Amino acid sequence: MQTSLVNIALFSSLQVLLSLTCFQQVVDAASGKGFGDNIHWRTLDDGKKEAEASGLPIMLIIHKSWCGACKALKPKFAESKEISELAHNFVMINLEDEEEPKDDAFSPDGGYIPRILFLDPSGKVHPEITNKNGNPNYKYFYSNADQVVSGMKEAQEKLTGDAFKHGHTGDEL
Repeated sequence: MQTSLVNIALFSSLQVLLSLTCFQQVVDAASGKGFGDNIHWRTLDDGKKEAEASGLPIMLIIHKSWCGACKALKPKFAESKEISELAHNFVMINLEDEEEPKDDAFSPDGGYIPRILFLDPSGKVHPEITNKNGNPNYKYFYSNADQVVSGMKEAQEKLTGDAFKHGHTGDEL
């Protein structure tokens, strides 16, 4: 009898621990991690699925919790009304620390941080969409909200609607 009570207590404790772990993953995915909790952030896998289903392009931020440049960009990004409004036209993905993909497509000109990349609805990175007002040696580094807004507008123009469809007609059979 005592053994079965111990087993029940252990099993219940394990269930609570697993539930808390899953809950924390959901909270972390939904969190703006400093880039704005008013934006609907997704994980990479969920974001790719949503983009494919919705036809929306992806804006992807790769950053590190310890990075000074990342910390400097966060409040500028989070406080920008224009970024928040434009975010409705994208699937927004926020990757921090170990969430960074190992695929070279996500570091087209190096592994510096933060990097902002734009992907089409099929999940393909478009390395031609860069920070035109930034350092040419770090094409995906954005240091202020105005630069991010310019990138978002360019991506929206190139990766949505007819402009995107006409540019990819050769891809279809």
